[in-house]
Amino acid sequence: MPGGNHTYSGRPSGTTEREDRRVRHKAVAHRTPSAAEIRAAIGTTVTQRTVTNRLLQGQLRARRPVACILLTPNHSRLRREWCQARAHWRAEWKSVVFSGESRFCLGASVGREEAR
Repeated sequence: MPGGNHTYSGRPSGTTEREDRRVRHKAVAHRTPSAAEIRAAIGTTVTQRTVTNRLLQGQLRARRPVACILLTPNHSRLRREWCQARAHWRAEWKSVVFSGESRFCLGASVGREEAR
């Protein structure tokens, strides 16, 4: 069993037991902070990765910041209008014929016509 702030391999860890408890307590007491916010709050010079590792050791996780831009009501409205305008595309595209041929018959009495 390691003593002090050493790991099982004998290498000194980046934080003490007291700092580890503070990291875990901060994550439990306040459910919303990210690893960077926890690191700033505990006042030690450890990396975000160290904070994340200490949380994982206690079966905890830090909140991840949102990676996308939130939509404004105007964006939502424009997106809804775009979808509504294209709601019947499937029915419209059923009447379109795609052909790899450069010439095809347009009617029984009409000969071959070139379509480009």
